[in-house]
Amino acid sequence: MRHITLLLTGFVAVSAVAEESDVSKKILDTMVITATQTKTKLKDRSESIGVIGEQTIEDTNPTHAADTLNRIAGVNIVQLGSGSQGVAAAIRQPISYGPVYLYLENGVPVRSPAFFNHNSLYETNFSEAHGAEILKGPGSALYGSDAIGGVVNILSNQPITHDRQQLTLESGSDEWRRLQFKSDNRFEQDSLSIRLGVIDSEGWRQHTAVDRQNALINWQTSGLGFDEINSLFSYTQIDMDTGGSGLRYEDFINNSQQAGNLIGFREVESYRLSSALHKDLASGRLTITPYVRSNDLQYMATWTLNTGREVFIPWLGQTVLDSQDAHINHSGHDSIGALLRYQQDSEALNGFWIVGVDLDKSEGYTQQTYIERTDNDPGNYWLAYQTAGLLYDYEVDFTSVSPYLHMESDITNNLRVNAGLRYDSVRYDYDNHLSTVTSGSIHLRPADTQLSMDHLSPKLGLTYQWSDDLSSYVSYRNAFRIPSSGQLFRSGKTLDSTSLKPVVADSFDIGIRGNLTDEINFELALYHMVKDDDIVSLTEADGSRRNANVGETQHQGLELGLDYYFAMNWQLGLSYTTSRHEFKQWQVSDSDDFSRNRIPLAPTHYTNLRLAYMPDFLNGGRIELEGIDMGGYFVDEANTDRYSGHSLLNIRTNYYLGDSLELYLNILNATDKLYAETTSKWGPTYTPGKPRTAYLGLRVNF
Repeated sequence: MRHITLLLTGFVAVSAVAEESDVSKKILDTMVITATQTKTKLKDRSESIGVIGEQTIEDTNPTHAADTLNRIAGVNIVQLGSGSQGVAAAIRQPISYGPVYLYLENGVPVRSPAFFNHNSLYETNFSEAHGAEILKGPGSALYGSDAIGGVVNILSNQPITHDRQQLTLESGSDEWRRLQFKSDNRFEQDSLSIRLGVIDSEGWRQHTAVDRQNALINWQTSGLGFDEINSLFSYTQIDMDTGGSGLRYEDFINNSQQAGNLIGFREVESYRLSSALHKDLASGRLTITPYVRSNDLQYMATWTLNTGREVFIPWLGQTVLDSQDAHINHSGHDSIGALLRYQQDSEALNGFWIVGVDLDKSEGYTQQTYIERTDNDPGNYWLAYQTAGLLYDYEVDFTSVSPYLHMESDITNNLRVNAGLRYDSVRYDYDNHLSTVTSGSIHLRPADTQLSMDHLSPKLGLTYQWSDDLSSYVSYRNAFRIPSSGQLFRSGKTLDSTSLKPVVADSFDIGIRGNLTDEINFELALYHMVKDDDIVSLTEADGSRRNANVGETQHQGLELGLDYYFAMNWQLGLSYTTSRHEFKQWQVSDSDDFSRNRIPLAPTHYTNLRLAYMPDFLNGGRIELEGIDMGGYFVDEANTDRYSGHSLLNIRTNYYLGDSLELYLNILNATDKLYAETTSKWGPTYTPGKPRTAYLGLRVNF
């Protein structure tokens, strides 16, 4: 059955927590972790959850998490930097750079909510992971701040079932080179897994080279009075040139390979060390997960550069420098925390309940250095610069204490109810190292201050099992996100940045999932979400910025996932999403009222269609065609500029030379389509996606 299990790559792929199984496995029996932090069956969940298994990761050989995660209906991970390592996401939201997603590694937040970065996913080691789960929509009732659009949980410490040593060597277009090593070992009393990855590439555009090193070390044992101790060390270092910024339309069409700005760079270093300690008690199960983490990030903010020249602004009637916010940012934070939870079965509930508390103590820092353009080139793109003093220099201590309660009860044999409630209490302690500036500047700096915020997040869901093969659900979930430290204390022109309020969302879901036949499984979900007090970053013509709680947005959509095994050697997979994201109330000035307009960067639909064939002559390998179609979207709030969308074709094939040797070839964007990876209203500009790119790999198991 190897040729079948190799291709469980659809929306309902084998659970990341389960061993490989054949295609007759029922979707409703798929095990998931993220919804309750414990193993439960998908049929009992009142949320839409996408699951990717380790075998799927190995089959797709992703160079970026988007290559695999976008097989999940409702998920659009966007690769940033013209095919580099950057990340934006569109999960029940427009393509977003704001803190509306929560990224976890084995349930531990990759970053503290005070120091969100939309690229957080690249700080995990997805290509070497055991799998991933994406809980779509709010998850605040269990996980707290940021879990509005969804919760992305990368799983890297799952049970080691057998010994394995694996080496993968890969070469590709544009001097792409990658090495991966996996060593999983079972001993009498414990298990040890070591997974390493190294990437080196020159990039297809000028000044888009990347070097990346990552490591995962997982030790599974027992002792110290605990039945299980599961420890994980995760490390990532990335050094990349970020010349892959947006181009003016003419450059995008005529010479997409040129660099945007030749000065861009990004340096990333992060690690996390956690230990999940489990103890079975007479009455229930106790889990204590202490952790430490460190994140350090330095980058050129290429989106603030504009032309770096003085320009005439007609409505101002004067000439201004259009890059007054151009800067280099150096920030990071160090954390210590713990996740404590206790679960107990209950005869009174005819189910179980969970009580827990999450603790986070983080110390963060930010230095922002102003830069000026120094080259004499008449073009729009920077070739050289000089530093011109500090704009911001501060430290922030962040503390959060978050107790929660979750319970589930079988009302009847077919009807199940789940409810949850979480209370988040957070505190910021801000220490400014520069002078206080409260007016007359586009870089205001608040005085030293302390801020406290809290929020109560409820949820309620019902599931009904119509038969062994069909289950449905309805749910209400509340979510929130606190203003990040950057929004609060890197004020720009915001006069009262420390008065920003948390964003609050209410979401209603209805869904159905199951097996239509033994060969067809599916999941259909519909959602309606409203966000209040949304925080928006407003950019003026001179490049200055300010943040504000400006209004209310509405988000609606349909998500469909389908897998059809229509012959012994064939599989069809479909992931389809259609959505509408609009401003309900959005007046940012007396003259700019965008209420009832579509939100920018919100594709009308996203489709991922996969057809795979597993002929005998490939010795267990397969040929897969993957078609991607993304709908058009508006580029600006006024809905005057529009990107028409794009369609792409990817081809993947692999061949087994023996039981221990595999050869694979991936061709991405096989038709060499010119398309925009992302767009910006400033220009507008278009960041070109990768042209046709090929990767050839050799995998050895020994």
